[in-house]
Amino acid sequence: MLKEKFFIFVLIFLFFITGCSQKVIKPRAMSPPPEEKQASQKMDSTTLSEDVAADEFEAVEFYYALGVSANQEGKWREAQEHFEKALDILAGLDIEEETDSLRTEKFNMLLREIAGDYKVTLLSLGVLSGESSISAFLERFENIENFKKLQEDFEKKGELPLSEEVESPETTVYDVPIEWNERVENAIIYFQTVARDAFETYMRRSGKYVDLMQSILKEKQVPLDLVWLCLVESGFNPKAYSWARAMGPWQFIASTGRKYGLKRNWWYDERRDFVKSTYAACDYLDFLYNKFGCWFLALAAYNSGEGRVERSIRKNHNDNFWDLKLPRQTENYVPLYMAATIIAKDPERYGFNVTYDDPVQFDILRIEEPVDLKKVAKVVGTSLKTMEELNPELLRGVTPPNYPGYELRIPVGTSGLLAEHLEKNRSQFAGGLFIEHKVRKGETLSHLAKKYGVPLSVIMETNALTKKHLLSIGQRLMIPSQNGSSSRARLSDSEKKKVTFYIVKRGETLSQIASMFGTTTKQLQKLNGLRNPNRIKKGQRLRVRSTNTWEGGVFTQHKVKGGETLSHLASQYGVSVSAIMEANHLTNKHRVIAGQQLLIPSKRFGESTTERITLYTVKRGDTVSDLAMKFKTSPLSIKKLNGLRNLHYIKPGQKLKIPAADRQTTSTGSEGTWITYIVKQGDTLWDIARKFGVLVESLIHWNKVKAPSRIKAGDKIKVFQTY
Repeated sequence: MLKEKFFIFVLIFLFFITGCSQKVIKPRAMSPPPEEKQASQKMDSTTLSEDVAADEFEAVEFYYALGVSANQEGKWREAQEHFEKALDILAGLDIEEETDSLRTEKFNMLLREIAGDYKVTLLSLGVLSGESSISAFLERFENIENFKKLQEDFEKKGELPLSEEVESPETTVYDVPIEWNERVENAIIYFQTVARDAFETYMRRSGKYVDLMQSILKEKQVPLDLVWLCLVESGFNPKAYSWARAMGPWQFIASTGRKYGLKRNWWYDERRDFVKSTYAACDYLDFLYNKFGCWFLALAAYNSGEGRVERSIRKNHNDNFWDLKLPRQTENYVPLYMAATIIAKDPERYGFNVTYDDPVQFDILRIEEPVDLKKVAKVVGTSLKTMEELNPELLRGVTPPNYPGYELRIPVGTSGLLAEHLEKNRSQFAGGLFIEHKVRKGETLSHLAKKYGVPLSVIMETNALTKKHLLSIGQRLMIPSQNGSSSRARLSDSEKKKVTFYIVKRGETLSQIASMFGTTTKQLQKLNGLRNPNRIKKGQRLRVRSTNTWEGGVFTQHKVKGGETLSHLASQYGVSVSAIMEANHLTNKHRVIAGQQLLIPSKRFGESTTERITLYTVKRGDTVSDLAMKFKTSPLSIKKLNGLRNLHYIKPGQKLKIPAADRQTTSTGSEGTWITYIVKQGDTLWDIARKFGVLVESLIHWNKVKAPSRIKAGDKIKVFQTY
């Protein structure tokens, strides 16, 4: 009986299980695609991110490489221009940290590396240029140790407009507490000397926005003098981008911007909008003041975050800003703001005669459908640059789709004219902004995103699609065009020709190649994005540096054009056909096609020199790098001339042939003497290199310097001087 009951129970249980299973799989036709297809779709969208930004990242790496090369030669102003260009391109990339891990990782690595080398440049620059970024502006201040000496040096040169001592602004009225102390006075000296050109540029630009911003501060009942915070946050540049990934005139990071209502996507970034970001800044500053009850602490928290300031207060049992231990940049931030405000409210007293830009003025027209800024500019009789300055939040040169009622700023008095043209020729303003694509069999959203170079999320947003949406054959999709007014950063053919490469040979290490080119393993890792210096292989292309600075063993990249042959290229570049074939592993000299990328060897590569040769006997402790620096030639030239297999294996007594130095840049000299230089207060390694006419890298190598920026007064530096 028990067995029968158990059997009946099992049958009932199986019936329910089967019934439930049928209910789950019944609506099969309406279910998502099979699991393996979803996986491939996900894989495509993950790898897609790098494809979309490939041009931008290539351009960033190119300018970064040029900056590193300029640094190595002591061309500091040139290096600054290249680093600023690289950072400018990074600022224009649309990177969502939370959802775009691949690009975020690469982005952050490049940002760190550029910032690290840029700091070396800033240590060596005498003064900042007028268009220096705000990060460079703040970083340079941190590296100054003796402000009184700095002031005296500029006075001696006649470059400081004030002969008298910097004076306290006793009669000026402020609505934010301003203190006068040594740290504030140092900041004023900095603005008057090293940062003078940059600060004057920021002051001039403030004329565009101060009136508008102060009207918002007044509306939000926030002190009007807080407007001068933009002098040290962004230099009143709506497109300013910091090394901390903050954006806009008030420098919001993405998370804080979202918290205070600033949206960002592929089409726009409201952190760059000088109206919306000012409202957000008012709300944030008001919150911080109410939290800390003190403007000094509120400003410190605005710079470094309220959590850090709270922790410092608890740790020090003290809420006096001047006594707190905070990050150095934050400790400098409040005095810099005070100094900027003091000068901004009485510039003539501190030696600044500023011609301010005209205040920004505009009309607003609500736009229901996307329009191209270039076409709008033509209708209202202005330039694309003016339209972009009025609407800095727009990233693609167009108003965003699916945003009815978008408020577009246009020149005063032109709203009626534009409205009339939009009414009559609405399609004309959107023409070329989107491509209509008819879905074919087998296509997925990921495939289309790769094909058109547009992020998957943007195609989905433009067409109101969800992740689970299935495409159907014949379905029509609108794909944003890459040919809008705001073009993506790409390298020109002439720029690509400046990129030089070395082809790794069997058995070579990165360390050997670095020594060959007079650089370091770390620098080659940076230039080529190598995480593991031990993972290079035969035939691999390594970016070395620009062709205008290397003399041997390098290649120029050439894109083959229609009708070109290897014979033509050999004649054009002054090398042999066989040399080009060897560099590119070609077996048939007639098989090159248009669009093919070829590496063209340097004219001197592999050729024996007919110039004067010096015979040198190796001494104990000599290295090929030392000899190359001593005789003003390259390690590779010495290697080639002597048939050395390994640059690290030379021995005392060995005879080496040393090629003559480049007569255009230096006089030859095979003998010299070592001298010892005692570092003085304020000296940098780069000052010493310039003083003695040697490379910074030589000083670092000769003295085994581990931290070039941390030499101090009294240190002994060995310098080799040729006779």
